[in-house]
Amino acid sequence: MALQQRVLEKLSVLQNLMASNGLDGLVVTNNIDQFYLLGFYFYPSETVLLLHAAGLACFTRQLYVEPLQQKFPFMHTFGHDKQAAAAMVSEAARLGLKRVGFDAEKESYMSGSLFKAAGFVETESFISRLRQVKDEHEIALLRESNRMAYETYEYIKPLVKTGVTEFEVAAEIEKFMRVKGASATSFLTIVGFGENTANPHHETSHRVLKDNEAVLMDFGCIYRGYCSDITRSWWHGDQEPAEYTKIWHIVDKARQSGIAAARAGVAAQKVDATARAVITDAGYGPCFTHRLGHGVGLEIHEEPCNDQTTQAVLKKGNVVTVEPGIYLPEKFGVRLEDTTVVTETGADILTRK
Repeated sequence: MALQQRVLEKLSVLQNLMASNGLDGLVVTNNIDQFYLLGFYFYPSETVLLLHAAGLACFTRQLYVEPLQQKFPFMHTFGHDKQAAAAMVSEAARLGLKRVGFDAEKESYMSGSLFKAAGFVETESFISRLRQVKDEHEIALLRESNRMAYETYEYIKPLVKTGVTEFEVAAEIEKFMRVKGASATSFLTIVGFGENTANPHHETSHRVLKDNEAVLMDFGCIYRGYCSDITRSWWHGDQEPAEYTKIWHIVDKARQSGIAAARAGVAAQKVDATARAVITDAGYGPCFTHRLGHGVGLEIHEEPCNDQTTQAVLKKGNVVTVEPGIYLPEKFGVRLEDTTVVTETGADILTRK
């Protein structure tokens, strides 16, 4: 499907949501939401979109005007290097829009104050709701992004040898993904050795890998706007402690159980509970200190999440991680993570070839 057609279809769905909520206009200032709608990347705070029944207006930097006019001839593009939000408010008044909404959760204080003074109304995050369910085009990009992450794991594991530092391994991971076509990492790469693996969000450091130590790597890349996320853990050396072997297999069983529990129509809380029960029943419940997983898409953390408090019910097209872990402070930890897409019959693992 051509880009313009995908854009027009998304705008149509959003216009229907607006109409059903009594809105004749909708402001979009979040740059990730803008990318979702247009497939065009703006930096934060440099563009404002105004969607209304008759079309779409874009208020942005002058340097974007010509390429945007060529790419989206149906969009009215205005060059405003400064005061884009104020220009949008004036355009809404000129169009005679009566009830314009803006996403209060994503709005800055300054712009939000301007919009409220203009009589605009706070709305729920319509685009966040739409972004939760990925279409076939998005799933294809997520599949490729996560395939690249898995290929990176296969590449890097043989290179992790005694004497390397966490930073050196992280740099090699990131270089490999960029060479393969990634535009960036999807979050700060985590590489942990030894006792550092017991910290779920360890900050990669100059720590040197010694013989017979635990290794944990959590990383991902951005491919054409879409993120990947994978975690792998293993023992470096031939003297693997029995307890490490034990917790690795418990975590792997929890990972498999969580993936098996996920499908359209299942409560996300149940997916978390299913995997968590494996770890709790093995006596390590207090050592699993985070949620089972989170949504992945244009951002590395999106809804829905597989956690203990969510009210979300999984839908076909949700992309979520399953990442159980056991962490033994000052000793070592294990986390195994796959990114999956929810289907009617189960969850398809994306972090593979």
